[in-house]
Amino acid sequence: MVVPLYRRVYEDIRQRIKTGFYARGGILPSEARLTDEYGVSLITVRRALDELALDGLVERRQGVGTFVRNSARNVLIGMSSFTYDIASGRLRLVRTLLQDDIVTASLEVAQKLGVQTGSMLRHLVRLDAEGGVPISVDEVFMPPALAVTITPEIASSPLFIDVWEERSGVVLVRIESEICVQASEKADQEVLQIGPDVPLLVTGDLIFDVNQRAAMWVVTRYRSDRCRLTVTAELVHQRKTVVSP
Repeated sequence: MVVPLYRRVYEDIRQRIKTGFYARGGILPSEARLTDEYGVSLITVRRALDELALDGLVERRQGVGTFVRNSARNVLIGMSSFTYDIASGRLRLVRTLLQDDIVTASLEVAQKLGVQTGSMLRHLVRLDAEGGVPISVDEVFMPPALAVTITPEIASSPLFIDVWEERSGVVLVRIESEICVQASEKADQEVLQIGPDVPLLVTGDLIFDVNQRAAMWVVTRYRSDRCRLTVTAELVHQRKTVVSP
C-alpha cells in the first residue's frame, strides 16, 4: 500500500509533537520551511497541517502560523468524553460522513432547538468506528446560520465540536442530555453490523452556546455490545454563611 506524501508528513510531525520535539503551545516551522525540509510541495504540507488541525493536534491561525495545542482538552462526541488520546493518536476513532443535507425540523427537533416546526436545518449523519469496528451512528441538527462554516472535512472529524468552535467563533458552555435504550431498526443494524438482538444505547445531547441558545441537537445510537456510558460528577459543597444580627 502506497502511503500518500501528505500522510508521511502528517505522521512525522505528529510523532514530533508526541515526543515533545515540538513543545505544546509552541509554533511549528513555517510552511515554506517544512516544504524544504520534507522535499514536498506546498500543497502537500498544507494538507498535512490541515489534517493535524482536524485531529486536534495543532491550531491554524490565519496570517500567524500553526501552533501545537497547549492542553489536553476533553472532546465531546455525543455523550462520550474522550481525552487527548484521540488527538495524540492513542485512540484512532474514524468518523465517516454518511449524509449531509438540509431537512425540515420535526416537532420534536423544533422544540429542542427553539425554532418553528418545518424550519430548515443542516443535517449530518456520521458513522464512528474504532479499529475497523463500527461503534455508533449519530445525527446532528443545526440552524443553517450556525452550520455555515462546517465543511465535509470538519463534519467527519472525530474532534468535530472542538474544531467547529474554533472555525465558527461560537463558544459552547452547556449540554442537556437524555439517555434511553431502544431496539435497533434495520437501517442501524446494517450500518453498525449488528443483529436484531443487539439493542442500542441512545443519547440525545442539546448543546448550548455562551448566550444560552441551543446550537445543535445530537442524537447518537451506540451498539450496546461495544459501548458503555460512564459519567463522572463532581460534588461541590457550599459553605453556609451565618450572619450575626
